[in-house]
Amino acid sequence: MSDPRAHLQTLRSRIEAAPALPERGDWLGLIDAALQALPAGAGPSPELDRLRQDVEDAEHARDAANLQRMKVAGQLNTLHKSLAAAAPEVSAGKDAQSDALRRIEHLATHGASAPGAADAARAAEMDAPMPSRAVLEAVIAGERKFSKAQLEFTIAEAMVLTGWAQTPLELMAEGEPWLAALILKNQNEAA
Repeated sequence: MSDPRAHLQTLRSRIEAAPALPERGDWLGLIDAALQALPAGAGPSPELDRLRQDVEDAEHARDAANLQRMKVAGQLNTLHKSLAAAAPEVSAGKDAQSDALRRIEHLATHGASAPGAADAARAAEMDAPMPSRAVLEAVIAGERKFSKAQLEFTIAEAMVLTGWAQTPLELMAEGEPWLAALILKNQNEAA
């Protein structure tokens, strides 16, 4: 951490160099009083360090929660797209949940006779922005690479899982199979 005395001296120098600054004398007086109130060699207090760490921890927790929300929204979106691909004859309405339930009902009653429904649902799963277990396994096996959206999501999730210990570039340097294995391992442990 840097020395607050040095920051105050820098601020004082800048104010002193700006003669057109309104209330310049008052500002200089306040800075001089703050400098005098600081003990010699005053640096950041342990409490300030703890508070900064608390803020950083809260930001990490917020990022993890946002990623989890994105993950759930991505899963739901993938399910909706898969159902739409599997039952295209069911028209879409304004309510995605109602549409999904009607498509499930249609597939339950007509599923076996819907040609290509399973293939269409599988294709929708493989192209979803959030990589599914099948995508992760295919990437690990070297059978495919992540799409751009899948790679972005995977890197964001890997940053959370590694506790922000690596930058996105460092994570990408590990390789897509390594990233996929990290995500899949986390999914297995969560189950």
